[in-house]
Amino acid sequence: MGRLRLWLLDADVIIDLLGFDVFDKLVKTHEVHVASTVAGEVLYFKRDGEKFSVDFRQTYVEPGRVKEVSASVEELGDIIKKLPPIKRDGLHPGELESIAILVRVPELTFCCCDAASIRILPVFDLAERGISTENLLRQSGLLKPGLQDRHTEEYFQSNLRIGQKENILSRRW
Repeated sequence: MGRLRLWLLDADVIIDLLGFDVFDKLVKTHEVHVASTVAGEVLYFKRDGEKFSVDFRQTYVEPGRVKEVSASVEELGDIIKKLPPIKRDGLHPGELESIAILVRVPELTFCCCDAASIRILPVFDLAERGISTENLLRQSGLLKPGLQDRHTEEYFQSNLRIGQKENILSRRW
């Protein structure tokens, strides 16, 4: 199987996929991108109750297995300005940078399992460019039993609907 799609993954997803022992398979079949901030956030993962350290940049970025992408200060500022004030504190730096990159690079799809990040996608008309961890794994042929609720398509779509409603309600007419 060749490289299928381009994915921009959040740190939580990377950590979970490392724990599920499918991340290495994913990067073999897909062109995976991460925001610079996210690459610095992935420090460890848990598998079978045991904690493992990982030097994400050395293991994945430096050998070219994962592409690191950065957002400019201006791009980050644009994202922050467009966010409703109540939403600004709910996003982590890696998620903010990932959204800024997603806005700039239309070929990327964002995989996240954080409710606040999913709910922000409609603010930037990015709802169609987000994907659940479950869907990513299904499309990649890597789906395994035992996903947590936050990885499911149902969770992703529910938070996307909430984000769409909040976006409509927060618009100034």
